Amino acid sequence: MNISNNLEIAAFYFPNHPALSEAGREITYSKFNDLANRIATGLIAMGVRPGDPIGLLAPNSTDWLIFYFGVLKAGAVAVTFSSLLTPDEMALLINHSKPRFLFTSEEKLYHLSKLKRKRGSGKSDLPGR
Repeated sequence: MNISNNLEIAAFYFPNHPALSEAGREITYSKFNDLANRIATGLIAMGVRPGDPIGLLAPNSTDWLIFYFGVLKAGAVAVTFSSLLTPDEMALLINHSKPRFLFTSEEKLYHLSKLKRKRGSGKSDLPGR
């Protein structure tokens, strides 16, 4: 059993109860589960297979949680990185974990594009490839 099963159970028993709240935006368990399913479906459609590492490098948010559960529902491995990492720390951890895809925030794209250029012409699914 993976933790995403708990979300499905909560969505079944408490579909209209609030699950997430951020900046006045409330998401019910049903909607949370639906959005996570959409992420999972999208990842699978892009070729993600069970066990593939998928990185999350963004501040804590409802979107982060939705993407995290989507990764789990796809059977992939969520590789979480602190959004407070320095560019050198990001480079070290990303090069070590080699995530297939990376969920990130706009402010990290500049540093990630520099990392991609340093890695050379190898295939990359990182943003801006």
